Amino acid sequence: MENQRPGAAYGIDHYVVPVSDIDRWSAFYTNVLGAVPRSMGGDRPVRPPRARPGVQFTFVGACHVGGASRPEALPASKGLGVGLPRYRYFVRAEDIDDHLRRLDQYQVTHTAAIRTSEEGEDGTAVRFEDPDGNQLEFWAPARMPAGGMDGETAVKVGRVAGALFESRDLTKTGDFFTEYCGLDPFSNADVSKDTMVLKFAAGGRLAFKRVDALIGRTGGHIHPLHTAILMRGDEMMQVYERMWADLPEWDHDPAVRACVPAEEAQRLPPRVGIHGSPVGQPWRTGFGRGDSFWDWDTNAFHWVPGVPVAGTEATLTPESSQKYLAAHLAGKQSR
Repeated sequence: MENQRPGAAYGIDHYVVPVSDIDRWSAFYTNVLGAVPRSMGGDRPVRPPRARPGVQFTFVGACHVGGASRPEALPASKGLGVGLPRYRYFVRAEDIDDHLRRLDQYQVTHTAAIRTSEEGEDGTAVRFEDPDGNQLEFWAPARMPAGGMDGETAVKVGRVAGALFESRDLTKTGDFFTEYCGLDPFSNADVSKDTMVLKFAAGGRLAFKRVDALIGRTGGHIHPLHTAILMRGDEMMQVYERMWADLPEWDHDPAVRACVPAEEAQRLPPRVGIHGSPVGQPWRTGFGRGDSFWDWDTNAFHWVPGVPVAGTEATLTPESSQKYLAAHLAGKQSR
């Protein structure tokens, strides 16, 4: 942590994937990952809250995961270990057999336990997919990072360990995420030339696999599909201001962006724009700029502020972005 640069990404706070049947998707997360539907910001078990029509969240420990209803047919899965994006969760190596038995119990398509270091880190992976072909993984690293199992579920699934996305140009992708996520590509003899790995400050990794063409399971411009990345709250606004200075604004509201053909969106450079949930509008009102951002390959992201857990600088507790927004606006108006 001594050499961690300001504005670095610490890990994944939450994500949203496309689904064809939200109730089936929610039951899958409950059965397989031990997710608990509860109200946003509270502990009371309830039916999974809908952020807006067609979007529903459930909680895997402290991480809220969203399913976005997609009426049209989803692109076919390319299969375990191949399809992207893939989200992974920390688990302990000694619990792998229990996870495999649970996957079999619920008739989930999965791989055997795979001993691998293909992304530069030793560990054991079990890859599986949800009923809509969204790719997932249990990841038991040889060295569990601090906080990796914090808030683990009843079936011993920890926090999100990272994600693997598509990239048509690893150099451009690397430059973008180094500039705005404060992370440098990591490489060793085990990382293949078609893969780029960025290690999060709190352990886990953000990785990209080179592809010739995008398969259409990201498309963050069309659907509320996105990944939220944790960073220190006291550094977040400076990063947003740098993005706003460097990147064009996607002026269209989400409903208008949804009409943009995928081929056109895939030709656009990185940009920022308003988040599709009600949280996004205060940013547009206060700054005239959005809080979401897109990379070169339509992968959509936004920042979530966090504060270090007492006694450690390696893990962050997420907080609402609204207080940071309000404080920054107050400071801006006083200047």
